[in-house]
Amino acid sequence: MRSVGGTLGDLMRGYLGLLGTARGQRTYGYIFVNSMFHSGVFTWLGVYLEQRYSLGPVGIGLALLGYAVPGLLFGPLIGRAADRWGRARLLPIGLGLSALAAAGLLFDFPVLLAPVVAMLLSLGYDATQPLFAGIVTSLGGKRPGQAMDLNVFTLFVGFGLGSLIFGEVLRFGFGTALALFAAIELILALAGR
Repeated sequence: MRSVGGTLGDLMRGYLGLLGTARGQRTYGYIFVNSMFHSGVFTWLGVYLEQRYSLGPVGIGLALLGYAVPGLLFGPLIGRAADRWGRARLLPIGLGLSALAAAGLLFDFPVLLAPVVAMLLSLGYDATQPLFAGIVTSLGGKRPGQAMDLNVFTLFVGFGLGSLIFGEVLRFGFGTALALFAAIELILALAGR
């Protein structure tokens, strides 16, 4: 097994180098806020479905199965579209789809459409996070692994905080929490154009 060279100082300088550029700050900032959005909405989606539609565990599970479909069906298409038109064009679309899905939860819709809303939310995630990962590896230069390490760290910290913050905003009701999260995601989409 080959040992990894470098000191803790080298490691920290690498992270500071990734975050020391405007592009790095912007990219990791988008990853952070996007992960907060998706985790906040998805973590509480089961509770939302239980409270709004009186679904039990089986119904919630079936509705949330929709989240798995877009990645399987559309992942290759998203990848080819990114190759053809570029990540910068697709990222605002993915962010916008995510905002649209959260905003859709503000309205009454037949419970049979719950998997469709979950699919739209997932499609938004699938059209953002893999593309961000591609950008991150190019930021890393000769250290793409370290760039990806920071990506994963940022992603999972965002997941934890998103769930926590959404839960805190729920004190004001699902409508407020969903509207706030959808508005922030929409701002990201518009800023990314």
